[in-house]
Amino acid sequence: MKPLITGHAGDQPVVAKSSILAMARTAANSLPANLSANRRVQATLSLLATPTSRPLAELAAAITALPTGERDYWIGTFYTLLLSSTIRRQQATYFTPPYLAEAVLDLCVEAGFDIRKHRVLDPAAGGAAFLSNVAARAFASGVTPNAILSRLRGVEIDAGLAEISEALVASRLGLSQAPHLISVDDALSLQARAAYDLVVANPPYGRVRANDLPDERWRSIAHSGHINKYAVFTELCFRYAKSGGLIALVLPSSFRAGPLYDRMRTFVRANGQILAIGSVPDRKRVFADVQQDISVLLVRKGAPHPIDARVKFPTLSPLEPGAAAELKLSVEAGAPWPFPSGKGMKAGGAKLADYGVQARAGYFVWNREQDRLLERARKGAVPLVWAKNVKVGTLCRPAGKDGAKTDFVLFDGPSSAIIRSPAAVMQRTTNDKQPRRLVAAMVAPEVRKTWGGFVSENHTIVLVSEGARELKLLVALLNTAAVDDRYRAVSGTAAVSVKLLRDLDLPPPDIFSEELRNNDGDAEAAATVAYDRASRRAMGHG
Repeated sequence: MKPLITGHAGDQPVVAKSSILAMARTAANSLPANLSANRRVQATLSLLATPTSRPLAELAAAITALPTGERDYWIGTFYTLLLSSTIRRQQATYFTPPYLAEAVLDLCVEAGFDIRKHRVLDPAAGGAAFLSNVAARAFASGVTPNAILSRLRGVEIDAGLAEISEALVASRLGLSQAPHLISVDDALSLQARAAYDLVVANPPYGRVRANDLPDERWRSIAHSGHINKYAVFTELCFRYAKSGGLIALVLPSSFRAGPLYDRMRTFVRANGQILAIGSVPDRKRVFADVQQDISVLLVRKGAPHPIDARVKFPTLSPLEPGAAAELKLSVEAGAPWPFPSGKGMKAGGAKLADYGVQARAGYFVWNREQDRLLERARKGAVPLVWAKNVKVGTLCRPAGKDGAKTDFVLFDGPSSAIIRSPAAVMQRTTNDKQPRRLVAAMVAPEVRKTWGGFVSENHTIVLVSEGARELKLLVALLNTAAVDDRYRAVSGTAAVSVKLLRDLDLPPPDIFSEELRNNDGDAEAAATVAYDRASRRAMGHG
């Protein structure tokens, strides 16, 4: 047992949560930049006591006024602010907010997890969000601290964070000393033993090379050259769980529909029954210092996912609680796992190709080829369309990032990257301020007339067609809420996938075109009616 700092000043007024991160940064910046690992831990744990420096004392007073889970979250977050940005990125050290940790455990309890007796492992223990929450729940139900600690285990690569996490668990149990329940190690390098009733984690995210992994197990869950840490952690969690045990993971939403995660989806459903896929709206609330689209996956390890089994799709939000929709997954093993809609969406039955349109990713990666980026036109150069040039309801024209000038890209000769046919451009990434995932605009005809063509940056998607009429029809459709809802139902990220766009369910062009005329050019109304008509026609009702 290690000594644990305990005690704190009396009641303090609650400080707005939006300002706590700024206070934590101020407190972190007040300390020397070259703190030793031990001093970082001491400074962080002083937030559980009475810090001597004013910035630390102000932060301690603010977080003590919060619920215990919130306090612990900010203590862990403060520790990460003392790390270099390089280490933070390498370790992907970002913590699960308390409301989400509570929601994940609620799902587990609903699925049969017994808080009083089951064994729990967190192989990416972080700030002990899950372990401390399990400890607090078990303690509140009358289980003794020793019995609780005998069933909790964690793995954490950062020794200082492991010590802090143990201290936070101890504080939840009213102990004066912190127990040794978290191993300091890289969980991926350990031999997993299927001994746990619940394996729960918010694993690190980010690309990893095959050479950096201890074995070839990644091949069962990821594609070569596109190995994400969270995917290999998912495979590890399955090995740690007992047969019949639960695996609960907080993951980037890319796993739900991303084309490069089809192998991961195949692996998961081959090794257990998928019980729930939770959506976490408003990504700004998820982490203190990053923006990430997040989902929650809950699986019972064992036989493959039954074809007829329904999966719960809850919304995990403190602001938008509601009943979970239940849907069957596609029978195709690697198919996307959709976001359900409460709007009773009807199938259109057509795809992008039915409009005579092809989609491809934007070509030019400006920060890799800056020598080819020009501020003036010259022989062999064509104008560059940036994602910022794409706006709904207006023609798209090349303009620099500042919108004040036109940038050009130099080519040595003919290139398939130069778009010379009628075209539209879409934004490939969106942000929380934009109401739509799909944002498309026709490229102004004078662009081809003046320069003979254009090229677009890699943060765009280019739509090309032999005829401008069909393309204009599709652009009008893509910019509707009806289509945007359907895209969100199969996509889990802010990035628009070319593959998902090609396979997106659309109403047939003849029906949409007719309804556009019937509704005086109102694309929103036309899309809604077109989907309804297409659905009825598919069922033989006209």
